Amino acid sequence: MALSVTEDTKLGLQALAYVIEMYRELTAENVAPTLGSQNQAVEFIRADPELRRAVVAWAETVENEAVMAPRRFLPFDALYDRLHAFLEQTMTSPVFR
Repeated sequence: MALSVTEDTKLGLQALAYVIEMYRELTAENVAPTLGSQNQAVEFIRADPELRRAVVAWAETVENEAVMAPRRFLPFDALYDRLHAFLEQTMTSPVFR
């Protein structure tokens, strides 16, 4: 099933938010991954119907949270496992440590 432009844009934003949150958890830094890694991870999610559904379901649980709400970690589920493995393959090591 093809997504409308609005649905595709919303999914892209939701996927990007998920990717950034996962990157923060993996690196223990409050930064986003490089644009190349971000884009690859978002496209990885968009290409898989199961991952798309999982990201939409995750986004529904966090979209209405207040800005000052305590941070909630991502659930350890199939989406987490698959994207974690993908990011480990694509993430580049930081130049400075």
